[in-house]
Amino acid sequence: MIRRATRILAVLALAASLWAACGVRVLDPRSEFGVWTIGGGGTARAAASHLTWAAPGTARFTRWPRSAVTLPLPGPELGLTAASGERFGLTGTATLRALPERAQALAAGPGRLDDILAAAVRAGAPVLDEAAGRRTATPAVEGLFERSLRDALDERGVALEELRWSGMDYARARNPVAPVPEDARVLVVGLDGADWEIVDPLIAAGRMPHLAHLIEQGVRAKLLSISPMLSPVVWTTIATGVEPRIHGVMDFLAPTAAGTSEPVTSAARKVPAVWDLLSEAGVPVAVTGWWATWPAASVRGAMVTDRVAYQLFGFDANARSAEGKTWPPELYDEVRKRIVTPSDVPWSDVRVYLDGLRTAPEQFDADERARLDDFRTVLASGRTYLDVALALRSRTPAARFEAVYFEGTDTVGHLFMPYRDPRLTGVDPRRFASFHAVVDRYYETADRQLGRLLEGRDDWTVIVCSDHGFASDDTRPRTTDSRIGHGAAADWHRRFGILVVRGPSVRRGAKIDEVSVYDLAPTVLALFGQPVPISWPGRVLAAAMEPSWLAAHPTELRDDPPPLAPSAPGGGGDEARELREKLQSLGYLAGTTPAPMTTENNRGVAFLGDGRYAEAAEAFRKAIADEPNQPTLWVNLGIALRFSGHADEARTWLERAAATAEGERAAGHQLAQLELESGELASAERRLRAVLAREPGASEVRNSLGIVLEREGRLDEARAAYESAARSDANAAEPRNNLGNLAKLARHGDEAERWYLAAIDADPYFMGAYNNLALLYQDRGQTSRAIDLYDRALAKSPSSAVVLNNLASLYYATGDARAAATTWERAAAADPGYASPLNNLAGLALAENRDADADALLSRALAIDPGYGDAHINRALLARKRGDVAKARTELEAATADPKSAGPARLQRGLLELQEGHPGLALQALEQAERTLGDSTEILNALGEAHARLGDRDAALDAWQRSLTVDAKQPAIIHAIEEIKKQ
Repeated sequence: MIRRATRILAVLALAASLWAACGVRVLDPRSEFGVWTIGGGGTARAAASHLTWAAPGTARFTRWPRSAVTLPLPGPELGLTAASGERFGLTGTATLRALPERAQALAAGPGRLDDILAAAVRAGAPVLDEAAGRRTATPAVEGLFERSLRDALDERGVALEELRWSGMDYARARNPVAPVPEDARVLVVGLDGADWEIVDPLIAAGRMPHLAHLIEQGVRAKLLSISPMLSPVVWTTIATGVEPRIHGVMDFLAPTAAGTSEPVTSAARKVPAVWDLLSEAGVPVAVTGWWATWPAASVRGAMVTDRVAYQLFGFDANARSAEGKTWPPELYDEVRKRIVTPSDVPWSDVRVYLDGLRTAPEQFDADERARLDDFRTVLASGRTYLDVALALRSRTPAARFEAVYFEGTDTVGHLFMPYRDPRLTGVDPRRFASFHAVVDRYYETADRQLGRLLEGRDDWTVIVCSDHGFASDDTRPRTTDSRIGHGAAADWHRRFGILVVRGPSVRRGAKIDEVSVYDLAPTVLALFGQPVPISWPGRVLAAAMEPSWLAAHPTELRDDPPPLAPSAPGGGGDEARELREKLQSLGYLAGTTPAPMTTENNRGVAFLGDGRYAEAAEAFRKAIADEPNQPTLWVNLGIALRFSGHADEARTWLERAAATAEGERAAGHQLAQLELESGELASAERRLRAVLAREPGASEVRNSLGIVLEREGRLDEARAAYESAARSDANAAEPRNNLGNLAKLARHGDEAERWYLAAIDADPYFMGAYNNLALLYQDRGQTSRAIDLYDRALAKSPSSAVVLNNLASLYYATGDARAAATTWERAAAADPGYASPLNNLAGLALAENRDADADALLSRALAIDPGYGDAHINRALLARKRGDVAKARTELEAATADPKSAGPARLQRGLLELQEGHPGLALQALEQAERTLGDSTEILNALGEAHARLGDRDAALDAWQRSLTVDAKQPAIIHAIEEIKKQ
């Protein structure tokens, strides 16, 4: 029995030993610590010794690194969802440290740092939803996310030591083609040149009921256009979702393989259109009249091209020719029966658009009859494409995507906008009496055509859009012929068109602050559930969609679509030859020019819009070599040269253009800008007033006159000029912004705020108003409102160096030097020719005793702008720090030459002289600073010190007492006053 008991005890001891051993953990205390969780997630304790133990089966043990660990941020596999429905993750790294003192929090988590990071990113991600939809995060959003991530990690027992993230990464669709939702049906109606300034009064008068009903059921917005603002260019962008330099359509004309030029064809387009991508996905389409679709490409469904009823250049399409006009080709047999030619339009149909006593064609002169003949073409083309589009519905009833384009709303403007109400000075009264109502009545026609297209489409998503707006008020040019081919017709275009969206997935009455022509193609693809190419610059109009729809239909992204399959080359056949001959006879084409002048000009305009001034100048020079007598080209070259720093040559070209009627407005304005920049205010004023004598409605010129008058100190006259410019153009943000500046100068903060908000409403993309309103909020101490406004601005223009620079200054003022440095670096990278962020980074380096860095940054800033006063002040501070007083004086003297820096420079000179024991020199500089900057504690305290050293007891007391009225909490000044009174 004893032996047996002994054996049992031995076995039990061994078992106990084994059991106990199972609870032992060996640690390297130098590199790790452990956490025991007792009781299935209850009490937790940290373990840091070499050996640690807990009863097996009652505790869970996890190991944690003692040092900080850098981990990659979780990518798209994390499955975050943007506000637009796109799935995304982050790129970059986070450096984390697990905290032994937070054992309880560590024990509650998954037990791994990478899992904790993923959970924390998910918890902090909601602040990124909107930014992810834009595919760019502003500094404010980055800061919010970092704080959210830090808090989420802290809750989990982990410290965030450093976050380095470089942006967002997006999940890609597994297949380039996705299943199409059964209820997806979209109608797109293009109304070329339609403008809200024309549409809104007509809606208010009940004259456009169909568009009004769509707006009531859906959403409306201003639609931002692009440069060059020409119909084939912009409509191709709307159809393809990409920039003109990518899609290849740059003009009304395009080179052919034979070395000649002809009206642009589908052969010029280098990328697929939405109907190509939808066809690939199996969606039946019906496309009618869209720009640059001839010769027709193969689509799933039907296409009727822009050559069926071609209306530009006074050319009548040959109805007998079927060459490339439809897909499938046999469709043309049916389409031909529906073609209305201009000769089919009776005079009685034209007459209903006219007013006045003249009722017969022979009562109009030759120029007027030419306009009316062109108007017949407008009527014929619109009727043709409407009838054809409706007929396609019976031929292809399964079509789920329809696109119908009408040019008439633009062409009627080019023909008759000079005669629209209100009557412009100098307009022939007989013409005004006959033509003043044509534009508005044709808009009513367009609305009736829209009504026909809406029949049977109640459950469809409907998108009505225009490629640009059209000047219709006092801003209409006086010296430029509005007709295509008779001058700079694009001068009549405005940068905002119209957009109306209605449908079952649309959030009725939603407010869309901004939307561009780039956003329409992604939205169409998303409505059909198709992945959107990630390189497209536009975004799905998520703000217009019901959240429930977005949640059920997340936006998929794909890599770029394949190149467009080669189509039949344009240019062959009798009709194409006749059209080329017609264009040559009108002067549009040179017989052997491979790239038309207008194409090179438009390339230059596109480069100007991208800030690529040297490339723009090169394109304009090529255009001038082709057509040396075009004032528009001289103006454009002058602009490119001006912005690339070649002022003298720019002036030569602009003077040449200003001597012509066609170039006077634009060239005169640019010359005045040059004079303004060089301080020739009197000359700039004379030039601007001369332009306004011919073009009194030129809002941009009147605004520049206001700037000149303001610089001259004639503030009441400046205000009147700005107000006139704002009244002339409802979309002009700059004069409203300038009125805000004047109100702020007069310390009327509420009025300034109203003007800045009015500027943002007029043009949501005008960065100056956001910037100035944010500065106003800063002055009021409303820091969060200022940051929010900067964030809104950067959401629209992420690379606005001025906004980034000022946002960084705000961060610095609130004590966040790290965010300030990062944002100033972004500003410097966004515009390498902008000196201010470099100077600000130098100031930060000075404060941190990084003198060598400060010196290098100031050298870069002054290389950009040698007269930049603030940089000279910082260089003076650096020289003082190094003991070089003579250099400090030289730099401060240089700073006083900059009017913006003269006051601060004199203040610093006064402080320097006080430090060097020269109170008389100090007093002189400080009194000059006070006259410029007004009373501040820094100036008044230094003045008091200078007076005291000079023995002027009363003056010292006066200065210090005034300082206390500015800030009563100054113990040192109170003590100084008490001491001087004892003397």
